[in-house]
Amino acid sequence: MLSAFRPDRSRCNLQHRFRACRLLGANVIKRVSIAASICLLAALALFPSDKPQSPSFSAVLEGKESDIVEALESVASDTIIHGTYVYDREPTLTGAEEAKSSSAFRNWTGGGRVYYKVYRNAFSPRNFKDSADQGTITVRYVLKTEGAERFRIQIDAVYVETSHRTVHASDGIVESSEFKAVAEQLRAIQLQAQRDMQAKARIDSQIAARQDLLRRRQEEATKLTDAESSAEELVKQLQELRHKVEMRVAADSAPVKSAPFEGAATLVSLKQSTDVVVLIVTPYWLGIETADGHHGWIRKEQLVPLP
Repeated sequence: MLSAFRPDRSRCNLQHRFRACRLLGANVIKRVSIAASICLLAALALFPSDKPQSPSFSAVLEGKESDIVEALESVASDTIIHGTYVYDREPTLTGAEEAKSSSAFRNWTGGGRVYYKVYRNAFSPRNFKDSADQGTITVRYVLKTEGAERFRIQIDAVYVETSHRTVHASDGIVESSEFKAVAEQLRAIQLQAQRDMQAKARIDSQIAARQDLLRRRQEEATKLTDAESSAEELVKQLQELRHKVEMRVAADSAPVKSAPFEGAATLVSLKQSTDVVVLIVTPYWLGIETADGHHGWIRKEQLVPLP
């Protein structure tokens, strides 16, 4: 009886152990599945697949607000998506359009100025992570004030597939390239403003010097009139002084320009034989003052000395 019972008991122990292992494995698989589901839900909550959450590029720009806005709006409307391309033989991706809003991003509620640039029907563009198929590239710019002549610009770039609506974030090259374009445009604006200011300062200085010279000469002329001298000598001296600072219009009509350039605005046209006072002498232009107080520039060949 004992020898017959032992095999049955052994088989029973094996069956119990098998059931226990199977239950333990099922519990482990269930717990792993629950943990994986929780992680997946947390990831989806933190990083929804359809819209990016945080700016991929942020930097500071310094200067006048009007200059920075002009530079940013210039790049936002320049039709180029900087830092990406579709075909190797065409390294510059042109054909983008400025947009007022975009469904590729959540509505911006952080204040500041917001701009969008969109390129449609792009085929697997470069520098977007795992990009595939045909879709739309969207760049968003956000400009916010941080202080006196200090502004922060945030730039996002994404590629969204048309068919699957899969979102591909930029690897950072597009954002940094867009910022570089804005910074270069701002620098060009600031340099031009600096050159204009310097040119104006030089012209103002020349005009002030000539006016001071004219004032001193007029003072000398006044002293001469008060001096005891013969009438003939006084007239002669006045004529010499006049020949130095006054000239006469020789052409039928001489336009007076606001600056010594052909493309400058015409302030007034002087008739032939009109006398003017010469304040500034350059190789091709003369800075003059008319009898009624107008200041401007006339081509040198259009004036002749007084007889």
